[in-house]
Amino acid sequence: MKKILLAALILLITTSTLFAATTDNFIVTTVVGNVDLMTVSTTEYTGTTVDTFGKLTPFTKLVITSGGTQTVNAWLSTLSNNRDGFSVSMMASAMKSSVAGNENAYINYTVSCNTVSVTTKDGSVVSSTKPVVAYPSLSKVTSTSNKIDLTVDQDSFDKALSGSYTGTVTFVYTAN
Repeated sequence: MKKILLAALILLITTSTLFAATTDNFIVTTVVGNVDLMTVSTTEYTGTTVDTFGKLTPFTKLVITSGGTQTVNAWLSTLSNNRDGFSVSMMASAMKSSVAGNENAYINYTVSCNTVSVTTKDGSVVSSTKPVVAYPSLSKVTSTSNKIDLTVDQDSFDKALSGSYTGTVTFVYTAN
């Protein structure tokens, strides 16, 4: 009986070493670059991918025909995966008309986005005192889309000299 038990034990040890499990592995890696995108778009953006962001139609020009509140179908849209966050500031210059031999003429306006407004002042470029959008850090891919509003100063529009006028609203995206 002892011989059978000893033989069974030797068979068990030999069998377990013959069929011992082996392992192997491989490593999976990638590098995800920063996505820091911004555009002034003709529609509100609600997506979270570079592909859908790239399909936004840029808003490039607002034609003014009167003073007062304007109809602006434009949104400041952003998309970011930057862990360190980002901010967007705004600046604007008055609409200016330049005619050789004459002083420049200006039409002032107020542009607003999110909770920030900038009111132009003739020949100066006026910057927002606080960011239009600010994220000190991100824990997930983040998109924003904020409606842009614009009101033309009625008095400066009514007193404007003849000519073509052009002003610029600029948004500056800064990655943290």
